[in-house]
Amino acid sequence: MFELLPGIGVVLPRGAGTLRFEMSESQAQWVLSTVVDVRPYWSCAGAGYGDDGHREFWSFGGCLGTLRIDVTGSEHGCRTIAFEPESGTTTDPVVWRDVDVFGYPADEVEAALAPRSAREAVGLFLIRGTAEAATRMARAWLTTEGGSARRIG
Repeated sequence: MFELLPGIGVVLPRGAGTLRFEMSESQAQWVLSTVVDVRPYWSCAGAGYGDDGHREFWSFGGCLGTLRIDVTGSEHGCRTIAFEPESGTTTDPVVWRDVDVFGYPADEVEAALAPRSAREAVGLFLIRGTAEAATRMARAWLTTEGGSARRIG
């Protein structure tokens, strides 16, 4: 189970530790590599919304079964941790406040969690699937972008 901790990071499954915001690229890769085979890749991250002077961007990711995990950051450390299950599959649970965001229909997830504006204020974003898969969430990510993310219960 992956436990989302807005403003802090993600508790990884199987006692692998916590992937924390502000970790360096090498620290974040090491922690995530205890769960998945990590592969660095190019990211289109750059100056734009939420940019606070970052100039050196990095990104990497890996898959645990049918769940893709992507991590991005800059010289200031880890900034974003994203999850995306393969459409139509079940994955290890990704939970916030005891709700598996990919394990239930999107309407039920939305009803069980804080309102969208409250989630986004702490840096938690949930995206519904496309038309053919709209009944489930397609992507979830935590971020510290924009400086508004802070931890809430």
